[in-house]
Amino acid sequence: MNILNVNPFYCLFVILYCQLCFPQHDKAAITLLSDKEKVPEGMYILDFSRGSITFKEEVIDYAIDLVNVDTVYWNRSKIDSVVQDKGILPEYAIRDAAGYYDDYIDQLNNFKRSGVNVVINGEPLVDVGWKEHNLKTTGVFTAIAAKLSPQKRGFWFSPDIFNFDDYHIDEPKVFTAYKYNLTEKLTFFLPFKKTVDNEIATGQVAAGKDVEFVKDHQRGNVAYFNGNTSYIDFRADNDENFKEITIAAWVKPEDVSDSHSIIGKGEVFSAKIYQGRMMFTTPGIKDHQTSEKIVKPNEWNHLAFVYLPNSKMYFYLNGEQVYETKASIIEQSDHSILIGSNLWGQNYKGAMSEFALWTRALSNEEIMQVYTDGITWENKGSGTYYILYVAIAVFGLGLLLFLYHRSKKLKSKQGTVAEPKVMIPVKKVAVKSFDVQLLGGFRIFDKQKEEITHKFSPKRKELLILLIFYTLKENGITSKKMGEILWPSFSPSSIKNNRSTQIKEIRKVFETYHMDISIVYEDKKWKIVFGGNITVDLERLNQYVSFLLRTRKSELSIEYLPEVINTVNSGSMLPNMEIEWLDDFKARYDNSILEVLTLYLEDDKSQVADDVLIDIANAILVIDPLHERAVKEKIELLIKQGKHMSAKKVAANFKKLYESFYKQEYASDLI
Repeated sequence: MNILNVNPFYCLFVILYCQLCFPQHDKAAITLLSDKEKVPEGMYILDFSRGSITFKEEVIDYAIDLVNVDTVYWNRSKIDSVVQDKGILPEYAIRDAAGYYDDYIDQLNNFKRSGVNVVINGEPLVDVGWKEHNLKTTGVFTAIAAKLSPQKRGFWFSPDIFNFDDYHIDEPKVFTAYKYNLTEKLTFFLPFKKTVDNEIATGQVAAGKDVEFVKDHQRGNVAYFNGNTSYIDFRADNDENFKEITIAAWVKPEDVSDSHSIIGKGEVFSAKIYQGRMMFTTPGIKDHQTSEKIVKPNEWNHLAFVYLPNSKMYFYLNGEQVYETKASIIEQSDHSILIGSNLWGQNYKGAMSEFALWTRALSNEEIMQVYTDGITWENKGSGTYYILYVAIAVFGLGLLLFLYHRSKKLKSKQGTVAEPKVMIPVKKVAVKSFDVQLLGGFRIFDKQKEEITHKFSPKRKELLILLIFYTLKENGITSKKMGEILWPSFSPSSIKNNRSTQIKEIRKVFETYHMDISIVYEDKKWKIVFGGNITVDLERLNQYVSFLLRTRKSELSIEYLPEVINTVNSGSMLPNMEIEWLDDFKARYDNSILEVLTLYLEDDKSQVADDVLIDIANAILVIDPLHERAVKEKIELLIKQGKHMSAKKVAANFKKLYESFYKQEYASDLI
């Protein structure tokens, strides 16, 4: 067992005892030996695991870090105190003199001892804290505590607590550590692009008062609070227990004097700016604040507050920790959460973007990730989504079989129709079978069709999407333009460092999963290159749409029409990403799809079956839910098929959506 760092305690035990028995040793020195260093002549290592002395030639490895321990002079009461406070029992001590210590060894051996370790991916986790003791450990150590609960910011543990009363002491208890995903325990995320909605709980009731949305040249769409009447109220309709808290937001305050609250929850807590300082207030008006004025007015500042009750309070500016202090306790309440204000009416004045709140304490690395990469939240709706996935896939497979047999019949009558070179004759694929998907949400799959999207941070996802779009549109993107889009407020050197790091990490993921995808720099442009076995929904759809627009409603174009319908029905393009530079690409995509699909809703529809026409209408409504022509066509076809109730529901849903969007009644008759 590695415990040399603990040796001073043992030594202290022995030396203190020797002090009692031999007054001439009243200030015996403790020698702390480094890893595997030979024991000096005249020094002994005492083994406390048995009631007799054991002499050793080498000092064993050490791994325990005991905080704030005096290693120069000791007394017996000090040793007893350390053992009790730290909750550990050393196995060895180094002493510089012989003495009568048998009774004290017997006393130490009466403690029940248990081996403890914390590992992650099979390796010891560095600097693990313990809730029950002021102790940090790395690797195996000996504990005398009845129970232990490991803790470290950014990690969760299995088990998270263990009672050693009936545990077999000869077998070390291993706690397994796991790193949190950034969005785990993220309970509030307000991008502030165009709404005050919480992306994490879309059904949550929020009352936004006098909050405006404006365009900022650095951060795009942001929220603006007027400092007087602006705030957002999330009523108390949840039972969140704020034991640990992390708050992060981009803020551009117009005023940093006095108090300006970023968030407040009744008397529980308030995170704010106070005279240029970051401040976190808890019950009893306990103010934790930075020692210096660090928040600058009329500039974008990324602020983060990390609170561990009755432990520590950490403050971060632009990803870097700038201050820490001892934290007070907090009390829970059922009061509402106010963004931009608090119960004292300390309203915030200025712009705000990407507000986020976690019910856990983020680590330094996670805070830096939030600052550099931002947060991307995708609400997957797993259960319904999976059922829809399977249903569409089955439908697509059946449709492909039908088209295959129909194609063979056409070719036997008319001969083979040559396909233009631009139309790559590939095996038809069902919905959701692409390796890289941008419709319905950004997703990437490896060779085994296992999703690996989570392997990319939000900023790396955005970089990948940027490369895909600009490679398709302009055969790549320059370094300058990439920097202006992804890191607008960074210096040239910071942009270069960030670009290099992010591309390196993306390449590493592709290499790990043996994916034939590469990022190259050619002709002064960055581009992404997909190998022949990699399918991308948008790339394939782009080929089909170009082909259909040229051939219009020929038999050959109709043969490939279901490919377009199935792919478009996967969902709108990147629905959960509201980024300013994406708007133009989304508009281009919507226009091109509408242009090609509406061709088949013209008066001459004899070449297309009614069921396929309904599928076309549905695909159009994915792009534009308020497309009147598609709605009317769908209703007419349903009535023609005798599905009158379905037609009535389509009409009612359209009117409801229309009135919700335009705030006025839909006057025309759909049926």
